[in-house]
Amino acid sequence: MANDINGNRGGPTDSPGRKSKVDKAGKSDRAANLGKTGKKGGMGRKSTGRPDKAGETAYDRLNKAPKPYEKTLEKNPDDAAALAGKASVFLKHRMYKDSLEAFEKALEIEPKKPAYLYEKAFVLLQLNRDEDALKVFDKLLEIEPNSDKAWNLKSSVLCRLGQHEKSFEASEKALTVNPRLEGAWLAKGTTLADLGRYEEAIQAYDSALKIKPNMARAWDAKGFALYNLDRSVEAIIAYDSALKINPDNAKTWIGKAMVHLKLGKYKKALEPCNKAISIKPDSADAWYCKGLALSGLDKDEEALGALERALRINPEYANARKARNAVSSKLGIDLDEEEEEMEKEMVEEKPKVRRSVWTRKEPTSEKITKTREHGRERGGEGTKRSKRTEKYQKKSEPV
Repeated sequence: MANDINGNRGGPTDSPGRKSKVDKAGKSDRAANLGKTGKKGGMGRKSTGRPDKAGETAYDRLNKAPKPYEKTLEKNPDDAAALAGKASVFLKHRMYKDSLEAFEKALEIEPKKPAYLYEKAFVLLQLNRDEDALKVFDKLLEIEPNSDKAWNLKSSVLCRLGQHEKSFEASEKALTVNPRLEGAWLAKGTTLADLGRYEEAIQAYDSALKIKPNMARAWDAKGFALYNLDRSVEAIIAYDSALKINPDNAKTWIGKAMVHLKLGKYKKALEPCNKAISIKPDSADAWYCKGLALSGLDKDEEALGALERALRINPEYANARKARNAVSSKLGIDLDEEEEEMEKEMVEEKPKVRRSVWTRKEPTSEKITKTREHGRERGGEGTKRSKRTEKYQKKSEPV
């Protein structure tokens, strides 16, 4: 998520590695830029909706917040700064459609105001209108070609749209303008990881962390890259570093669990799976991960329940379906006709994937068998390596 990949906005995505939703760590200069209007009704840092009475509700604060701007607009309906201020209030309260409408009205009055264009593009990202956001960023960059933050967010959008080479170029543009922009290093690393260039991605993440050592999303993304390079111990260290900063990110707990699975440590994998589920009960990835761990421990009935839960949350989760079918087969449970038909359709359709979430290079049924054999060889709990699935598509975290 929402989420973007470059760290301009805060909030976890459940899809390990990307967000998408615009997934959205770190602060942007959005409010600061818009606050430089210097006009009545401008958008400074004052919180007009801050409670001044005990017991005031969020609804009360929301009703109060736009009032100063509305009074200004009653006197002058063409005050673009007041419209933008009102839009900012709506954005803060995640009323994205209302925010977009207000920013569009402000842009009718001042069509070339960079701050308003930037905000409009950001709101469009919250509404998952990536193509429209890209057009707005292009317009903004025609007016202000050296806007590092615009290039940075454009890189994020292009990555979400699967245009990785263009995304890489946009992140490079941002870094040319401002090599100290940690979000651009994160965006560059994410694009490189999507291209499978994990060593280079780690270098980009390290550059981001030199600038901002407490950037949880960079640690999380670095953990994913290390995981894919089979550097499991370093991956655990990276994930633990991310969790020290942000212990409430379900995606990071899932990443840590998958490393334990790769190392053949099923019991250790269960704890982070359960932690992820406690944070985000509707995470299909967390239930899927738990299903694999339970299956590795020969707790097939519990594994089946976890995998069924993943499929209830996301019926199109192909890897969870394969794992569920493999466990069902071991339990002697046959697929009904409807399930068999669905399996045929899924094989024919070959759903689109990304490198973002959990993926495998071999069928899950084979992987479960191999993990058990591997575990027995080690005299304990074994697992075969798994990969992040490419299920995540941005309609939608993006790391």
